[in-house]
Amino acid sequence: MNNSQRDGESQPFQVSQIFPTLLGQLRIADHDAWDRRLKTRILERQASTSSENYANAGGWHSPSDLLDLPGEEFDWLRNTIASGVNAMVQSTFRLPEVSSRNQAPRGAFQIVAWANVSRRGHYHRLHNHPGSAWSGCYYLTGSNDSKSLAGSLELYDPRPFTEMVDVPGTPYGQRLVIRPEAGLMIFFPGWLYHFVHPVDSDEPRISIAFNAIWKRA
Repeated sequence: MNNSQRDGESQPFQVSQIFPTLLGQLRIADHDAWDRRLKTRILERQASTSSENYANAGGWHSPSDLLDLPGEEFDWLRNTIASGVNAMVQSTFRLPEVSSRNQAPRGAFQIVAWANVSRRGHYHRLHNHPGSAWSGCYYLTGSNDSKSLAGSLELYDPRPFTEMVDVPGTPYGQRLVIRPEAGLMIFFPGWLYHFVHPVDSDEPRISIAFNAIWKRA
């Protein structure tokens, strides 16, 4: 309290944000050449490998060893994902509730990735990624209709029952829609529930999903 404040005088009203949920978005420049190489490799593998079904309703879900495959395109993908994960960690440590602890993390991430190829009518059911600190997606193909939900990723507000009470402005219980865009890579907590709307095109919708699993030292 400064000298101008008297005993019992009210303090300025303060509002803080609590329980933050971080979302990272990276739009990659000069991605076209890498995308072409990745598409070719993924479609070749689809032709010779059965789908590993998890949350996908139709379409093809590759094995989760995409980053173990040889080739400069997979080296580029691995490095790009790792750079994004590092940015998410740095953002986390700038949060007030984290920076005040002044504790450096000790450990390393294991990153795994898989490809998804979807065509008309295929979608992904509501799910999350257990065990993953950060999860995400890289789009090799996009949507030509900025108003369509086809192939879009939808993220749920993680706080249960928040939509049960009316609040001015309706800030709670909302969903965030991310439309596919070639060259866009996104990052979100692995526990965050999400799903993908049905694709409405006969052309393949190709994306690469990944998990970053934290291993403490």
